Amino acid sequence: MDALLTATVNLYDACAQEYLESWKDRRPRDSARTFARMAGQDALVLDVAGGPGVDVRLLRDVGLRAASGDISMECMKVARTFFPKGLLARWDYRALPFADNQFMGIWAPAALQHLPRRAIPAAMREFRRVQAGGPIYLSFPEGETDLALIDDPPAGMVQATSITAEELRALMLRMGYVDVEVESRPDPRGISQRWVQGIGLAPTE
Repeated sequence: MDALLTATVNLYDACAQEYLESWKDRRPRDSARTFARMAGQDALVLDVAGGPGVDVRLLRDVGLRAASGDISMECMKVARTFFPKGLLARWDYRALPFADNQFMGIWAPAALQHLPRRAIPAAMREFRRVQAGGPIYLSFPEGETDLALIDDPPAGMVQATSITAEELRALMLRMGYVDVEVESRPDPRGISQRWVQGIGLAPTE
């Protein structure tokens, strides 16, 4: 990891338990239901940056099997405490430890925001490599910044890339996804930051 990403991971390491408590009841449940319908009952999906396991129960509750991981060691320790039988591992999603075409969905809310804009397409190609078909769900802070400071309680001020709805749609289409739908939403914590989210389908070859 470079120094900037290491500093960001350290912030999340320091608040892993608190982060789970802050976010576990503020998840995109309607999007998860849509994602599950597109993936199919009992589909195996990949939660690429699950932090301390904030979406493990959510994905299970909508009828999916999820492998969840994160680059943060402390977040994964918390996740294993709450979900000792879960499919959990520590990884860097830029080089996923899976063979091609293993999953029928990619769940990636706020997953790519800590990369510089130039690195986002390569990470998405890695997601696409392990995805056999099914949906992808992504979200970013809404804006036009490239690793600017934003407030992400309880972690504090973190470096994040924000993108517009038009950028997200274009990115997903460029990666080969179809039936792409993008929308802007308010932050569930009631702060002024808005989020742009997208869902699309990877065609099955």
